Amino acid sequence: MKDFLKDSIPTILFFYTQLIVFILIVQLFYGIKAVPMDWDLIIYLFILLTFGLLLFLAYRYYRLRDYYVTIHHDKDNATWLPDPPTQLLLNIKQQHDAQTNRYAEEIEQLKEQKQMEFHFIQQWVHQMKTPVSVMHLTLQKEKLQLSQNFLHSMHEELERMQQGLDLALYQSRLQKFDRDFQVQQIVLRDLVKDIIQEFKSSFIRNQVYPELTIEEKYVVTTDSKWLRFVISQAVSNAIKYSKDEVAKIYFCTSLSDDHKLVLQITDTGYGIPREDINRVFDPFFTGKNGRKFRESTGMGLFLSKQICTELGHELTITSEEGKGTTVSIHFSHR
Repeated sequence: MKDFLKDSIPTILFFYTQLIVFILIVQLFYGIKAVPMDWDLIIYLFILLTFGLLLFLAYRYYRLRDYYVTIHHDKDNATWLPDPPTQLLLNIKQQHDAQTNRYAEEIEQLKEQKQMEFHFIQQWVHQMKTPVSVMHLTLQKEKLQLSQNFLHSMHEELERMQQGLDLALYQSRLQKFDRDFQVQQIVLRDLVKDIIQEFKSSFIRNQVYPELTIEEKYVVTTDSKWLRFVISQAVSNAIKYSKDEVAKIYFCTSLSDDHKLVLQITDTGYGIPREDINRVFDPFFTGKNGRKFRESTGMGLFLSKQICTELGHELTITSEEGKGTTVSIHFSHR
């Protein structure tokens, strides 16, 4: 009703303007006849014609009421419009329905394409993991016949391929997170130990040594597969940006001010430049370190941030250039 009255203001103003003009003309006529126009007649005209205006507005609102009610209560998703009372609204409804149907078809096509891309990436990643595993086994069998430098280089490239495949796999899975999510109680120390074991060869090859000081008592509620990816990304980056001399990566826990458990992964590497620290979670952002030291996709931390948000955890990074970086995962429950 409020919107209708706003729309009717020009009509009401026009009506009373015309009424005043009409009365002035009549008054002028009576003036020529030297007969004054009685005020009772003027008031009568105002009341009578105002009553007629109200009837007209009531009739018009009755015909347009469904439109005003629909638009008022369904502002964000007005995919349906009631039967139009006028030819103008009929044309608008036809155009609206045609556009809505066209957009719905386009959205459905995009969903189908996205679904095909999702299945393709899933199949492609799993197919590519097989030759990577075969190459790993082949290197293990032939390691006595190959030089150490060659072995180290091949293992490093294979690990980069494996990490790239994991990035692609988890990026596609993140689109259907609610279908690939299982909450459980996990012992944080055991999960971190498993991840350290996975990176054992990389630690040795880069002369980086882990130091684990997480107590057995800490149990967190999360999805172990997704959390494993987040911690693995932090470990991979810590190794990648370690200094050439012997370095360490520290795995420890602490309690935040609001008594939440925080897992901290701290390296003693090059650190993140101050101008880059606020952009590390942006997609495809590599920063100075990504261009200076080793090739980087700029997607690892972005996906980690998205995953932690879905898990209900908080991911933060603090760093000092030249001294190292700390990645902290704040768990919602102890």
